[in-house]
Amino acid sequence: MAIYHLSVSNVSRASGSRATATLSYITGKRVHDERRGETYDYGRKERVLRVGTLLPEGAPAEFADPAVLFNAVELHETGRTARPAKKIVVALPREFTPRQRVQALEEYIRENLNADGYAATYAIHEDREGNNPHAHILVANRQIDPATGGWARLKQRMEYVLDERGERVPLIDPETGRQKTDKRGRRQWKRTSVSLNPLDRKAKLKALRESWAKTCNARLDETARIDHRSLEDQGSDLEPTIHEGYAARAIERAGGVSERCEANREIRRSNGLLTAIRTELGRIFDRLGELFAAKIRQLRQRQARPEPAREPNWRYFEGDARRQLEADRADHTAAIRGKLMGAKADVRNREEWWRSHGTEEFEAAKQIIDVALKASREARDANVFKRGRLLRNAEQVAGEQSEKLRGAVPWLEDTDIPSDWDQANRFRMRTTKTIHDHDMQPRTGLVAELERRLEQAERAEGEKPSPEQVKALALRMAEQRAQAENPAQGENRPEPSGDEPLDLSEPEDLGESGPFEERSAPRTKADLLREIRQRADRRTGQQEAEQRQIDPWQAQPPQRRGHGR
Repeated sequence: MAIYHLSVSNVSRASGSRATATLSYITGKRVHDERRGETYDYGRKERVLRVGTLLPEGAPAEFADPAVLFNAVELHETGRTARPAKKIVVALPREFTPRQRVQALEEYIRENLNADGYAATYAIHEDREGNNPHAHILVANRQIDPATGGWARLKQRMEYVLDERGERVPLIDPETGRQKTDKRGRRQWKRTSVSLNPLDRKAKLKALRESWAKTCNARLDETARIDHRSLEDQGSDLEPTIHEGYAARAIERAGGVSERCEANREIRRSNGLLTAIRTELGRIFDRLGELFAAKIRQLRQRQARPEPAREPNWRYFEGDARRQLEADRADHTAAIRGKLMGAKADVRNREEWWRSHGTEEFEAAKQIIDVALKASREARDANVFKRGRLLRNAEQVAGEQSEKLRGAVPWLEDTDIPSDWDQANRFRMRTTKTIHDHDMQPRTGLVAELERRLEQAERAEGEKPSPEQVKALALRMAEQRAQAENPAQGENRPEPSGDEPLDLSEPEDLGESGPFEERSAPRTKADLLREIRQRADRRTGQQEAEQRQIDPWQAQPPQRRGHGR
């Protein structure tokens, strides 16, 4: 996970630091100090991955060599307490590729240092294990004048010290306790050195920290973003870790336990526990909010719904409802059985019709095949001298009659009449059977379907009505009884909800209501039997009418041609 780190320190002569020595340390190269005549070589080349120097506008071209650049700034700064350079150390996110590391560093230096006239050299480091990627940025602590290409003249100036009222503070002589004066008798005031270097200002340092976070976040996913603010500025009460340092990590690598590293581990454990507790509390509060909102919705829906009507006393009609369901099932089975008997009678009558009359398609097909059969028979019975010519004639006639057969019986798949007499005779028998089966298929299919439905109905008739069906029908009977006693009550009756009792009537009888659907009061067994008998009579009359309408053997038979069978 990416972490944020940026620190700025001075390379000060007062503390024994040199810009050239620092350059040798971060680049891992030998650097000669021209001002002191010393050469520095700190090695550690295995950790240095890349070195680069970026110059501002107007800088001399020779400053592209970092040794020339920092020797020049060392020679220019003559004071014993001069600070010729500043060192910025940043942590590089592990999510960055090597190319992204270089791009982020150079973009940061150009926008925050080169733009203000500073020249800088950077070096990217890693430890021996390939971890802890970071970068050192060594910045010349004096700006370059773009007009002349030389170093800027002013770096600091002296200003009067002012008190809280904005007035100058006098310089007091500790021996006399009075304000000091010069030789001319002029009073002396306290003065202080004010840096004109932007890198020494607090606002610039804050801008450097914020800019590094923005530069990295532009290349990181949302889940790996870093924040330049301290935990206190972020409003977090997590405990910050302390700086471990190289010595503490060396102790850990050697197998020991560093106090600083151990303290950081304890801080991370405490912070992790606190974060987990907060996450769990957040999840609990979110769930409580969801439950509370769901409860509010339920209460509002309950208030919006009218009071449910009292369920009528359906137990009084429970016996009638059970008997009604059983009677409807028996009626349903009897109706299917009657249809099955009619369908079988239809099949028998059609078979008799076939034996005596046939159909128009059969008569047409038989006459066509007989013509080809006659030609093939003549070829078969001819002598040797005529057989060849008659065989050719039989083939021609068979082809012509096949075309006629396809036109007369278009649904017939095999219409090629053989020219051989034996084969043509067998073809005639096959065609007769195919036409017969095709004509009988709707009737035999209806018989099979009715047999299947009768089996299902008989199986359902043998089962007892379920308690749910009995209760639904009993409730309906009770509601109809209550509506009959109080007609005004049913005027505002709601639309059907789809929970009405199961309709056991035939699919084609959906338009016909059951005997119990229009009653205003419970009926006796005599009423029930009379209703069933009336329904059976009506269905018998309908079947007779349909039979007179569709039975083909009642129609005028086709005119027969030629001799009989």
